[in-house]
Amino acid sequence: MTRRSLDRETTRDHHVTVVAQDGGGLQCRSAVHITLSDVNDNPPRFVPHPHYNGSVKEDASVGSPVLRVAAIDPDVGINRRVRYSLEPPHVSVMFAVDAVSGVITLLQTLDREHQDSYNLRVSAVDQVIRWSRRWAYVK
Repeated sequence: MTRRSLDRETTRDHHVTVVAQDGGGLQCRSAVHITLSDVNDNPPRFVPHPHYNGSVKEDASVGSPVLRVAAIDPDVGINRRVRYSLEPPHVSVMFAVDAVSGVITLLQTLDREHQDSYNLRVSAVDQVIRWSRRWAYVK
């Protein structure tokens, strides 16, 4: 039992001394080293902020990068891997986001006279737990 909860992201290793004592006053001691393993207890977070602004020229070719979003997760190993997607899905007619890199690219040619701006919502989800979802807003 611990006096407080343990957090691997704060302190990974703990050193304690265990003392065993019998009714006659005899005792022994043992040093114990505890290394905490990670659990997926942190959601991803967009950095440096949850709002991004990008621009692309009207004559940009299909496949041109618009911008890159980035999210971090303080967990370790597979628990820190983030995947990106566009939401709602109908936005993916004009733009795509690379699920691993977060790079948003153009899927169709643009016509500024028809539409001069787009608002996108990018989702960042960690690999293991689907509830760890955060959004970045791109204008």
